[in-house]
Amino acid sequence: MRKLFSSLLALISFAAFAAEVIPPAPKLYCNDYADVISISARESLNQRLADFERETSNQILVAIFPKMQSSSSIEDYTVRVAQAWKVGQKDKNNGAVLFVFIQDRKMYLQVGYGLEGALPDAVCKRIIEDEIKPHFKSGDFNGGVTAGVNAILAATKGEYKVTGRTRAEPLILYGNPKNDSGLPTMLIIIFAIILLFIILPLFSRRRGWVYGSGGYSGGWSSGSSWSGGGGSGGGFSGGGGSFGGGGAGGSW
Repeated sequence: MRKLFSSLLALISFAAFAAEVIPPAPKLYCNDYADVISISARESLNQRLADFERETSNQILVAIFPKMQSSSSIEDYTVRVAQAWKVGQKDKNNGAVLFVFIQDRKMYLQVGYGLEGALPDAVCKRIIEDEIKPHFKSGDFNGGVTAGVNAILAATKGEYKVTGRTRAEPLILYGNPKNDSGLPTMLIIIFAIILLFIILPLFSRRRGWVYGSGGYSGGWSSGSSWSGGGGSGGGFSGGGGSFGGGGAGGSW
Protein backbone atom coordinates (compact mmCIF):
# COMPACT_ATOMS: atom_id res chain seq x y z
CA MET A 1 0.00 0.00 0.00
CA ARG A 2 2.81 2.40 0.80
CA LYS A 3 4.47 1.68 -2.54
CA LEU A 4 1.18 2.31 -4.34
CA PHE A 5 0.66 5.55 -2.44
CA SER A 6 4.22 6.69 -3.23
CA SER A 7 3.75 5.87 -6.90
CA LEU A 8 0.52 7.84 -7.06
CA LEU A 9 2.15 10.81 -5.35
CA ALA A 10 4.92 10.73 -7.93
CA LEU A 11 2.32 10.58 -10.70
CA ILE A 12 0.44 13.51 -9.20
CA SER A 13 3.65 15.54 -9.02
CA PHE A 14 4.51 14.72 -12.63
CA ALA A 15 1.04 15.66 -13.81
CA ALA A 16 1.07 18.95 -11.91
CA PHE A 17 4.44 19.99 -13.32
CA ALA A 18 3.52 18.87 -16.85
CA ALA A 19 0.29 20.88 -16.81
CA GLU A 20 1.84 24.20 -15.77
CA VAL A 21 3.94 26.86 -17.42
CA ILE A 22 6.76 28.82 -15.82
CA PRO A 23 6.84 32.20 -17.58
CA PRO A 24 10.23 33.55 -18.67
CA ALA A 25 12.04 35.91 -16.32
CA PRO A 26 10.78 39.48 -16.77
CA LYS A 27 12.90 42.41 -17.86
CA LEU A 28 11.28 44.94 -15.53
CA TYR A 29 10.59 45.23 -11.81
CA CYS A 30 6.88 45.99 -12.22
CA ASN A 31 5.28 43.63 -14.74
CA ASP A 32 1.59 43.94 -15.56
CA TYR A 33 0.68 41.17 -18.00
CA ALA A 34 -3.03 41.69 -17.25
CA ASP A 35 -3.06 45.42 -18.10
CA VAL A 36 -4.88 46.42 -14.92
CA ILE A 37 -2.65 49.25 -13.70
CA SER A 38 -1.90 52.48 -15.51
CA ILE A 39 1.24 53.11 -17.52
CA SER A 40 2.21 55.95 -15.19
CA ALA A 41 1.87 53.67 -12.15
CA ARG A 42 3.98 50.97 -13.81
CA GLU A 43 6.72 53.43 -14.69
CA SER A 44 6.70 54.97 -11.23
CA LEU A 45 6.87 51.59 -9.49
CA ASN A 46 9.55 50.30 -11.84
CA GLN A 47 11.67 53.37 -11.15
CA ARG A 48 11.23 53.06 -7.39
CA LEU A 49 12.10 49.37 -7.34
CA ALA A 50 15.13 49.90 -9.59
CA ASP A 51 16.35 52.68 -7.30
CA PHE A 52 15.68 50.48 -4.28
CA GLU A 53 17.91 47.73 -5.63
CA ARG A 54 20.70 50.21 -6.34
CA GLU A 55 20.45 51.54 -2.80
CA THR A 56 20.06 48.26 -0.90
CA SER A 57 20.81 45.40 -3.35
CA ASN A 58 17.35 43.96 -2.48
CA GLN A 59 15.36 42.91 -5.54
CA ILE A 60 11.59 43.39 -5.24
CA LEU A 61 9.36 42.45 -8.17
CA VAL A 62 5.67 42.78 -9.00
CA ALA A 63 4.13 40.27 -11.43
CA ILE A 64 0.45 40.59 -12.35
CA PHE A 65 -1.07 37.86 -14.54
CA PRO A 66 -4.56 37.32 -15.95
CA LYS A 67 -4.74 33.90 -14.25
CA MET A 68 -2.67 31.02 -12.93
CA GLN A 69 -1.49 28.45 -15.47
CA SER A 70 -0.97 25.61 -13.01
CA SER A 71 -2.97 22.99 -11.17
CA SER A 72 -0.77 23.44 -8.09
CA SER A 73 -1.57 25.64 -5.12
CA ILE A 74 -0.66 29.29 -5.51
CA GLU A 75 2.05 28.93 -2.84
CA ASP A 76 3.75 26.01 -4.56
CA TYR A 77 3.45 27.48 -8.03
CA THR A 78 4.73 30.95 -7.18
CA VAL A 79 7.74 29.65 -5.27
CA ARG A 80 8.75 27.70 -8.36
CA VAL A 81 8.35 30.78 -10.54
CA ALA A 82 10.32 32.97 -8.13
CA GLN A 83 13.05 30.34 -7.92
CA ALA A 84 13.23 30.07 -11.71
CA TRP A 85 13.53 33.85 -12.03
CA LYS A 86 16.38 33.89 -9.47
CA VAL A 87 15.19 37.09 -7.84
CA GLY A 88 17.68 38.46 -5.29
CA GLN A 89 21.45 38.35 -5.05
CA LYS A 90 23.02 34.90 -5.05
CA ASP A 91 25.05 35.47 -1.89
CA LYS A 92 22.18 37.18 -0.03
CA ASN A 93 18.95 35.61 -1.37
CA ASN A 94 17.39 39.01 -0.79
CA GLY A 95 14.51 38.92 -3.24
CA ALA A 96 10.73 39.11 -2.99
CA VAL A 97 7.97 38.87 -5.59
CA LEU A 98 4.37 40.04 -5.28
CA PHE A 99 2.30 37.76 -7.53
CA VAL A 100 -1.26 38.73 -8.49
CA PHE A 101 -3.68 36.60 -10.54
CA ILE A 102 -6.65 38.72 -11.57
CA GLN A 103 -9.20 36.14 -12.74
CA ASP A 104 -8.41 33.85 -9.81
CA ARG A 105 -8.67 36.84 -7.44
CA LYS A 106 -5.62 35.57 -5.59
CA MET A 107 -2.23 36.97 -4.66
CA TYR A 108 0.92 35.74 -2.96
CA LEU A 109 4.01 37.49 -1.65
CA GLN A 110 7.00 35.15 -2.04
CA VAL A 111 10.04 36.03 0.07
CA GLY A 112 13.63 34.87 -0.44
CA TYR A 113 15.59 33.29 2.39
CA GLY A 114 17.59 36.44 3.05
CA LEU A 115 14.54 38.67 3.58
CA GLU A 116 12.52 36.33 5.78
CA GLY A 117 13.78 38.16 8.86
CA ALA A 118 12.45 41.50 7.62
CA LEU A 119 9.40 39.97 5.91
CA PRO A 120 8.23 37.08 8.10
CA ASP A 121 4.96 35.36 7.29
CA ALA A 122 2.97 37.48 9.75
CA VAL A 123 4.17 40.73 8.19
CA CYS A 124 3.48 39.43 4.68
CA LYS A 125 -0.05 38.47 5.73
CA ARG A 126 -0.58 41.90 7.22
CA ILE A 127 0.54 43.55 3.98
CA ILE A 128 -1.75 41.33 1.90
CA GLU A 129 -4.83 41.75 4.08
CA ASP A 130 -4.51 45.32 5.34
CA GLU A 131 -2.66 47.17 2.60
CA ILE A 132 -3.52 45.47 -0.71
CA LYS A 133 -6.82 43.64 -0.31
CA PRO A 134 -9.05 46.66 0.48
CA HIS A 135 -7.95 48.37 -2.74
CA PHE A 136 -8.35 45.24 -4.85
CA LYS A 137 -11.86 44.61 -3.51
CA SER A 138 -12.91 48.02 -4.82
CA GLY A 139 -11.20 47.47 -8.17
CA ASP A 140 -8.36 49.88 -7.42
CA PHE A 141 -5.36 47.90 -8.65
CA ASN A 142 -3.18 50.99 -8.94
CA GLY A 143 -3.74 51.77 -5.29
CA GLY A 144 -3.41 48.17 -4.12
CA VAL A 145 -0.13 47.45 -5.86
CA THR A 146 1.32 50.80 -4.84
CA ALA A 147 0.28 50.30 -1.21
CA GLY A 148 1.74 46.81 -1.26
CA VAL A 149 5.07 47.97 -2.65
CA ASN A 150 5.20 50.82 -0.12
CA ALA A 151 4.68 48.36 2.74
CA ILE A 152 7.20 45.83 1.40
CA LEU A 153 9.90 48.46 1.04
CA ALA A 154 9.14 49.83 4.50
CA ALA A 155 9.29 46.36 6.02
CA THR A 156 12.71 45.62 4.53
CA LYS A 157 13.93 48.81 6.21
CA GLY A 158 12.40 47.82 9.55
CA GLU A 159 9.83 50.60 9.32
CA TYR A 160 6.68 48.47 9.06
CA LYS A 161 5.48 46.89 12.28
CA VAL A 162 2.85 44.21 12.91
CA THR A 163 0.25 45.30 15.45
CA GLY A 164 -1.36 41.89 15.86
CA ARG A 165 -4.55 42.79 13.98
CA THR A 166 -3.68 40.27 11.28
CA ARG A 167 -2.02 36.95 11.83
CA ALA A 168 -0.55 34.51 9.38
CA GLU A 169 -2.99 31.80 8.32
CA PRO A 170 -2.52 28.49 10.15
CA LEU A 171 -0.80 25.69 8.31
CA ILE A 172 -3.43 23.35 6.87
CA LEU A 173 -2.56 19.68 6.83
CA TYR A 174 -4.28 17.54 4.24
CA GLY A 175 -5.04 13.98 5.28
CA ASN A 176 -3.97 11.95 8.26
CA PRO A 177 -0.91 9.73 7.72
CA LYS A 178 -1.84 7.57 10.71
CA ASN A 179 -5.34 6.79 9.47
CA ASP A 180 -5.59 4.30 6.61
CA SER A 181 -9.38 3.91 6.67
CA GLY A 182 -10.85 4.40 3.22
CA LEU A 183 -7.40 4.80 1.67
CA PRO A 184 -7.80 2.38 -1.28
CA THR A 185 -11.01 4.06 -2.44
CA MET A 186 -9.46 7.50 -2.14
CA LEU A 187 -6.41 6.44 -4.15
CA ILE A 188 -8.55 4.94 -6.89
CA ILE A 189 -10.58 8.14 -7.17
CA ILE A 190 -7.44 10.30 -7.29
CA PHE A 191 -5.87 8.08 -9.93
CA ALA A 192 -9.02 8.14 -12.07
CA ILE A 193 -9.21 11.94 -11.94
CA ILE A 194 -5.55 12.30 -12.88
CA LEU A 195 -5.88 9.81 -15.74
CA LEU A 196 -9.03 11.34 -17.21
CA PHE A 197 -8.35 15.03 -16.84
CA ILE A 198 -4.56 15.46 -16.80
CA ILE A 199 -2.56 12.54 -18.18
CA LEU A 200 -4.70 11.63 -21.21
CA PRO A 201 -5.02 15.22 -22.51
CA LEU A 202 -1.24 15.61 -22.29
CA PHE A 203 -0.69 12.63 -24.57
CA SER A 204 -3.62 13.28 -26.90
CA ARG A 205 -2.72 16.81 -27.94
CA ARG A 206 0.06 19.32 -27.65
CA ARG A 207 -0.49 22.27 -25.40
CA GLY A 208 -0.53 25.66 -27.05
CA TRP A 209 2.16 27.46 -25.06
CA VAL A 210 4.59 29.28 -27.32
CA TYR A 211 7.77 31.14 -26.42
CA GLY A 212 9.38 33.20 -29.12
CA SER A 213 11.28 36.34 -29.93
CA GLY A 214 7.98 38.13 -30.39
CA GLY A 215 6.75 37.32 -26.93
CA TYR A 216 4.67 34.72 -25.17
CA SER A 217 1.26 33.32 -25.97
CA GLY A 218 -1.07 30.63 -24.69
CA GLY A 219 -3.08 32.36 -21.99
CA TRP A 220 -0.73 35.12 -20.83
CA SER A 221 0.02 38.11 -22.97
CA SER A 222 0.48 41.82 -22.59
CA GLY A 223 0.30 43.73 -25.82
CA SER A 224 2.63 42.52 -28.53
CA SER A 225 5.50 41.30 -26.39
CA TRP A 226 6.47 39.74 -23.07
CA SER A 227 7.44 43.05 -21.52
CA GLY A 228 5.04 43.50 -18.65
CA GLY A 229 3.26 46.39 -20.29
CA GLY A 230 6.23 48.69 -20.71
CA GLY A 231 8.00 50.95 -18.30
CA SER A 232 11.11 52.95 -17.64
CA GLY A 233 13.69 53.52 -14.96
CA GLY A 234 15.83 50.42 -15.29
CA GLY A 235 15.61 46.76 -16.16
CA PHE A 236 15.58 43.71 -13.92
CA SER A 237 18.13 40.93 -14.16
CA GLY A 238 17.98 37.98 -11.79
CA GLY A 239 20.91 37.75 -9.41
CA GLY A 240 20.71 34.07 -8.49
CA GLY A 241 18.58 34.32 -5.34
CA SER A 242 16.78 31.35 -3.78
CA PHE A 243 13.32 30.88 -2.27
CA GLY A 244 11.95 28.34 0.16
CA GLY A 245 8.26 29.20 0.43
CA GLY A 246 8.37 32.05 2.92
CA GLY A 247 5.62 34.64 2.65
CA ALA A 248 1.83 34.70 2.64
CA GLY A 249 -1.12 34.92 0.31
CA GLY A 250 -4.76 35.88 0.19
CA SER A 251 -7.77 36.52 -2.01
CA TRP A 252 -10.20 39.38 -2.58
